[in-house]
Amino acid sequence: MRALLPRVAAALRSASWIADGVLGAHGYQNYLAHQRVHGHGEPPLTEREFWKAEYARQGRQASGRCC
Repeated sequence: MRALLPRVAAALRSASWIADGVLGAHGYQNYLAHQRVHGHGEPPLTEREFWKAEYARQGRQASGRCC
């Protein structure tokens, strides 16, 4: 039974990581990583600014909507 617990915990962490990726929760972290490499000297957006711009971008693109 004790050997099973670490496996279950690891599976739950993996499932959580995958769900976050599907829902876009990694978006801001990916943006920050991109900014560090290609930021052109501009300060990065705050997380709030990033998500506001991301939602606006998705609203302008038909592929960003479900319907």
